[in-house]
Amino acid sequence: MGAHTLQSFGKGTNENQDCFVASTDGNKFLAGVFDGHGEKGKRISEFAKSALSKNLFSHKELHSDPKHALESAYKDTQSMIERNHGPDAAESGTTAVACYQHRDRLLVANVGDSRAVLGRCDTARKGGLKAVELTSDHKPSRADEKQRILAAGGKVDQLTFPVWNGSGGVRLMRGGPERVMDSSGFGGLAMSRSLGDLSLRPYVSSLPEVSERKLDAKDRFLVLGSDGVWDQLSSQEAVDIASRVPDPVHAAREIANQARRRWQSETEGLLSDDITAVVVRLDHNADDGNAASSSAMPPHARTSQNFYRPPGSGSATPMARPPFDRRVEGNSRMDRLERVGRAQYAGRSSQPSDRLSQTIGGGGPNAFQRENWGAGEGRHRRPPGNASEGQHRHRSLGHSKSDPSLGHRCRHTVHGGGGTMSRNDLLPPAGR
Repeated sequence: MGAHTLQSFGKGTNENQDCFVASTDGNKFLAGVFDGHGEKGKRISEFAKSALSKNLFSHKELHSDPKHALESAYKDTQSMIERNHGPDAAESGTTAVACYQHRDRLLVANVGDSRAVLGRCDTARKGGLKAVELTSDHKPSRADEKQRILAAGGKVDQLTFPVWNGSGGVRLMRGGPERVMDSSGFGGLAMSRSLGDLSLRPYVSSLPEVSERKLDAKDRFLVLGSDGVWDQLSSQEAVDIASRVPDPVHAAREIANQARRRWQSETEGLLSDDITAVVVRLDHNADDGNAASSSAMPPHARTSQNFYRPPGSGSATPMARPPFDRRVEGNSRMDRLERVGRAQYAGRSSQPSDRLSQTIGGGGPNAFQRENWGAGEGRHRRPPGNASEGQHRHRSLGHSKSDPSLGHRCRHTVHGGGGTMSRNDLLPPAGR
């Protein structure tokens, strides 16, 4: 397994709200990506990551009925968010896409617009791999999702922004993706399902779509990513990258870096979303004797927190593995990846930069990297030529959660579903 995550810039936030889990134990694994949004998005995504993992592996029916166990884990996680983080989760939430493999069974669950893709051999592609999308993005524009929202009494509409014309007047223009709003026009979430987002229930659902698939030798790897990846790369492009790069650590890094380059090119260096990619190579020769009890966490747990902690420093999440000194160094896949990663890190020269990225997989507890994405990143530059600020703002509205105007706490007049409200705290919590 390998993972790579990059923090956004140009959105007015100073934290990466993405997180992930990548846990393996013998012939089963759990991989997941969580993309937080809203003012407390990071807190909700980190909590959901830990709670969902714990709820799944402690479920009594994990082995006998893993599909039901995965569905229940999502339901229990939403209940825990409501109980423990109710005020924070009123206008903040997270996506959650999770893949659980046990022997030749692959269970996939999803809420939101993060995505899981399978790389599968395809004879029609002359030995190449075909991208098979295992999830369908939960967007308000999806026909079945829009019907569900409207039937529940909610609204689906674009946000309306003031645009200054050349004669000095102002006109209102709808722009950006369709968003979920309540019956009064409050809201503005560019996804139709999530964990959290309590103020938009029941229009925004926490019920996951769950599918099951039997794996065979043609199934080579999985790619999971937040929408920071999928807004810029197609599923097939991500699979093509992972098929060219055998090491999942390097493959995840290249997918994330390619998405970042496209963000920079498209926005002239002004904007990028949080980006997270996870790559899992499917091992069809797993030893059936290494199955762990469903009441305990897998020992080789990798998350966006605890992978970096120094040996013996304790766990950062319930999924932390035992300290290094209690683990016998062997020749398993994870052990080999760790040794390779440590060797690569030892020979890597540090280069100054102003942005910290994280690469997970074989890098060990010191797997930090600094990557320079070029001068001008994060600086608010006016667009070239004579384009007005209003024109430039409108041009940026195509992204699901990346319009710079949504990332700053300032006074907006928001028109949605025919309503008009003047608020200075509406847009930042919506955040997408």
